[in-house]
Amino acid sequence: MSKPDTLASQSSPQAGHRLSRRQFALAAGGALLTVAIPLGAQTQPPAAAPGSPPVPPARPPVNRAPSSFIRIAADGVVTFLLPTCEMGQGIHTAQAMILAEELGADWKRVRTAMPDQVTPDYRLPMGQQRSVGSFGVRFWHDPLRRAAAQTRELLTLAAAERLSVPPSSLAAEEGYIVHAASGRRVPFGDLVQAASALPVPQNPVLRPAEQRKLTGKTMRRIDTPDKVTGRALYAVDMKAPGMLHGAIRLSPVFRAEVESMDPASVRGMPGVVAVVPVPGGAVVVAQNWWQAKQAADKLTIQFKATANDRVGTPELDERMRAALDSGPLPAALQRGDMEAAFRAPHKVVEADYAVPLLAHACMEPINCMAQAGADRLDLWTGTQAQDILLRDCGAAGGYKPEQVYFHNAYLGGGFGRKTHAESAVQAMLASRAVGGRPVKVLWSRADDMQQGQYRQTMMCRMRAALDADGRIQGLRVRVAGPQMGRDNGIPLTNGVADGMSLTGIIDMQYQIPNMLVDHAVVPMPMALSPWRSIANSFTGFFMEAFINECAAAAGKDPLEFRRQHLQGRPRMLAVLDRAAQSAGWGSPAPSGVARGLAVVESYGSPVAQVVEARLRDGHVKVEKVHVAIDCGRAINPGQVAAQMSGGVVDAMSVALRAKITIKDGRAEQSSFGDYQILRMGEEPQVITHIVEIGSPLGGVGEPCVPPLAPALAAAASILSGRPVRRLPLADAGLA
Repeated sequence: MSKPDTLASQSSPQAGHRLSRRQFALAAGGALLTVAIPLGAQTQPPAAAPGSPPVPPARPPVNRAPSSFIRIAADGVVTFLLPTCEMGQGIHTAQAMILAEELGADWKRVRTAMPDQVTPDYRLPMGQQRSVGSFGVRFWHDPLRRAAAQTRELLTLAAAERLSVPPSSLAAEEGYIVHAASGRRVPFGDLVQAASALPVPQNPVLRPAEQRKLTGKTMRRIDTPDKVTGRALYAVDMKAPGMLHGAIRLSPVFRAEVESMDPASVRGMPGVVAVVPVPGGAVVVAQNWWQAKQAADKLTIQFKATANDRVGTPELDERMRAALDSGPLPAALQRGDMEAAFRAPHKVVEADYAVPLLAHACMEPINCMAQAGADRLDLWTGTQAQDILLRDCGAAGGYKPEQVYFHNAYLGGGFGRKTHAESAVQAMLASRAVGGRPVKVLWSRADDMQQGQYRQTMMCRMRAALDADGRIQGLRVRVAGPQMGRDNGIPLTNGVADGMSLTGIIDMQYQIPNMLVDHAVVPMPMALSPWRSIANSFTGFFMEAFINECAAAAGKDPLEFRRQHLQGRPRMLAVLDRAAQSAGWGSPAPSGVARGLAVVESYGSPVAQVVEARLRDGHVKVEKVHVAIDCGRAINPGQVAAQMSGGVVDAMSVALRAKITIKDGRAEQSSFGDYQILRMGEEPQVITHIVEIGSPLGGVGEPCVPPLAPALAAAASILSGRPVRRLPLADAGLA
């Protein structure tokens, strides 16, 4: 289906609207309810109504205006302005469910959008508006619910005045304030003007559990109809009158800068309008993208020599192996008495593990359209990190945050890659160079594979002391590789645990009395970026693969060995037991099938997985994956299951085959032809169980990834008869 030709004045399904915080507004011919809290006020946590679950302890007060999230038009249509981007994870549906049920909105008349400017109301505790870390529900649940409760109480007070009845006799249902005793119903749209004049309630009462009619129920995603019919707009679809196109030419060697460039070398080529210097290279602007790309490839440009010009994967691996063998380092985590633990162990288990560089491989290529005026910058993009774009475009173009407007689209995948601002800065500089005309910069697949951002390569050495009962009494862990946090702007010194490199080890749930963890930092030449589940994507493999080896050394079943070390961890035990039960753990596997088990807690949610696999022509074929997750209460259970399936597919891709290798300072892979993600015919059956035992809300999009690789490695070890300690399995000829 064709896309609209012009979008400069047309909102996408995610386009934002800036609302007044303090006054009733008229827009699009309808009244909008906007309610506000004075910015200096101190808010209290919302009170729990009788029969509802206890309210968790409040974070430091954040004054979020309900009008930042809720817009009610005179015709009764309710639009929710959502702080998190929709990149396939279904977050807009989940957040809209939270808002709609607390407000009492008619689900059929709910719309969603994203704000067009960043304000403190949309920021996470880290101080940025970002869609990362599986925070979409676990953080935003309470602020969104509170905003809806405040708005509902305002509408109720306005209706009570109109109907001359006590507010306690009214209820908000399906877009109406209802007086059950008389049968009278007032639509929300009729009340917005009166409600907007009332003071905002500081301590709204939340709905009791029995009135929560949406959360916990599988709902069809809001974005499904547009995506099925082709109406959904991604950033790559965005167009504007007079738009030009930009293609990039970046150094093939990591971190090399331009030495010289000759714009005249392409000036006469068809369609070329400008050659614009940008950090690390140039953007060629032309009438269409193919013209721009053809010219960018022919542009005469020289890059400065760097120390990375001859670097390759073998050398980087050797650096990490040498770091594993280096002397004492400051501890990132230390507890107990390691010397005593290893003084007279019954058995010592040792193993080294390794994982490669990974690309994010989003289906939608990196792109951004910008229109850069003297005092206003408009960005049409799909970003996970609005504040990162504010910072980098501000630094490169001098724009203040209040001068930057976002026209947010769906993201065709993110996985952490779209937290960066390269294409936004490039599009902004290109637009300035052509007098403020809109310019869409689009990277090719090869551009992103070879000049983009990567999940770091890492190695790990594990050494455990087991007692006579098979319990781990001491665990020595050394991780070798770059500090992801440092590459992403976090100040780090030796001995300071880099959460982006060590999470999953320094906070693992096993009860081990004596433990020492350190990080032998090995800088890398390429730019690093969080990949789905960040450090847990490899620390989960390191820890769980080693736990399986320790269980074998102790002569114990992997499930029972884990249970032995997880006493007092009810969430971990609950998901372990559920996944094992689903797979029939303890009973014989089908002929030719091997089972592998792993459990990892990350982003507030423990996830256990049992992989069932067999060998076909010497390669591992995964047939089933049994998944159990405790994410607290599942807001939209069907979407939780979908995320588990998607996480399994992502994790299998990199566990089996996908990797980035380096030769002569550049990535060798350039497309899905040589960066081989899972094909449709290889997807296993994924059986998901949601475990609800009253836990706090946890994440969903990231925690499904870490357990897959170690569970698969355990099954592959049984099938091949040798331990799997390096990913991907293809390196061992198993995929």
